[in-house]
Amino acid sequence: MNMHRSFALAICCALCLVAPNNLFAQSTPSSTEDDTEAAQELSLEAELEALEAEVYDTPAPADSALALPSGAPTAASVGAAALQSMNPDISFILSLAGAWFSDEPDMRGGHDPSNFGFNLQGLELAVGSDVGPYFRFDSALVFYQGGVEMEEAYASTLALPAQFQARAGQFKTRFGRLNSTHLHQWNFVTQSLVSAKFLGGEGLRGLGAEVSRLALWVPGTFRWYLAAQNISSGATGRSFAPSSSDIETFSDLTVTARAEEFVELSSNWDLLFGLSYANGVNKTGRDNRTEIYGADTYLKWRPRTEGGRSQVGWQTEFMLRRRQLPGTVLQDFGVSSWVQWTINQRWATAVRGEYISAVDSDPLDPEWNEDRRRAEAQVSFAPSHFSRLRLQYGLDHMPYRAGTSDDEWVQMVLLQAEFSVGAHGAHSY
Repeated sequence: MNMHRSFALAICCALCLVAPNNLFAQSTPSSTEDDTEAAQELSLEAELEALEAEVYDTPAPADSALALPSGAPTAASVGAAALQSMNPDISFILSLAGAWFSDEPDMRGGHDPSNFGFNLQGLELAVGSDVGPYFRFDSALVFYQGGVEMEEAYASTLALPAQFQARAGQFKTRFGRLNSTHLHQWNFVTQSLVSAKFLGGEGLRGLGAEVSRLALWVPGTFRWYLAAQNISSGATGRSFAPSSSDIETFSDLTVTARAEEFVELSSNWDLLFGLSYANGVNKTGRDNRTEIYGADTYLKWRPRTEGGRSQVGWQTEFMLRRRQLPGTVLQDFGVSSWVQWTINQRWATAVRGEYISAVDSDPLDPEWNEDRRRAEAQVSFAPSHFSRLRLQYGLDHMPYRAGTSDDEWVQMVLLQAEFSVGAHGAHSY
C-alpha cells in the first residue's frame, strides 16, 4: 500500500513539473492575465487534492480549491501566528560612558556620568506586546551596578471610541517632549539640566492613570493629555511631596496636563508646539503646593522633495516653577535649547545651551543662589541601527562656587557607547 501511495505522489509531482499546461487546460478563461494565473493556481490545488484523495482513499473536500483563495491563511497558519503573537517584543539597550572633568562636577541627571573614568549609565530591558485587540503592555526596567529600577510598566487601551486613549500603571509623565523619553532616545550624553532641576534626576514619573484624545477637527494634529499620579520627591518628582507616605488623599496626587499641536508648514518644514502644567503638594507646610508651567517647540527641516537623509531639528523647552513655602512663594525658571544636524544615516552633530535662574533661601538647593549656565556640543556616529558612539564636550558655569575649593568653571569630556539588541530599541537611522 505504501508503494502505491509513493508511486501516485511521484506521478502527481511529475505531472506538475513536466506538463503544467496540460493540467490547466480546462481552467476557466479570464479576460486578464492575473485572473488566468489565479485560475491556474486553483486548478492545480484541485488536481493535487484529487490525487491525494485517490492515494489515501479519502474524499476531497467539496469545493476546497475554491473555498480558500491562493495564499489565504489556513487554520494551522492562523494558530501558528496566534502562538507567535503571544511572545512579547524584548530588547536590551546598554549605555556606557567614559568621563573626564576639569574639577568636581555637579551632575543632576540620574543617568549622567558623574565619576572620572568609566560609568555604567544603565542597561535597559524593554518588554512590550499587544494584549488581545483591546490593550497593550509596555515596560522598561533599568539595571545598575547597585540594583534594578522599574522606570515604566503600564497598560494602554487600543480600541476606545472617539479617538480616546487611556493608560494606567507606572509611567513617565508627559511634560514637555524630553521627560517621557528614555536614555537611548536622548540627543546628548547627559540629561537636560533644566529637566533635572525642576522635574528630577530620573524625570517626572509615578503610579497613576492618564487619558488622552486626538482631536481631528483641529487643523494639523492636536492632542491633549490629562494624568493623575502618585509622585513623590527625590529623583522622580523633585519639586513635590517628600515621600509616597505623604500622599494620603486625592488632593495629594500630582495632576498634569499637556496639549500639543503638530503642523506641516510645508513639504519640507514641520512644527510642533506644546504646553504643559503640573500641580501637586510639596509638604513644606499645610496645603503648600508646587506648580510648574512648561512650553516647548520643535521645528524640523527635512528635504522630502529632494530625498536624502539629512535633516535639521531645533528644540526649545521653557519651565517656570512656583513653590509655596511658609510665608512666601519661590519662583524660578529655566530654558534649554538645542539644534541637531543629522548629516547622513551615520553621522550627526548637535549643540545645546541651558540657563537656569536662582532664588535665595531655596531649601532644595541652598547653595544655588546665582544663575547657572551650561553649554554642550556632541558628534555621533552610528555604525548600524543598533549601535552608536558619541563624543561630547561640555562647559558648566556655576558662579556660586567662586571662592570655594571647587572651580566655578567645569569642563567635561564624555565618550558614550550604546548597543541594543532585540525587537525594539534601534536608533533612528
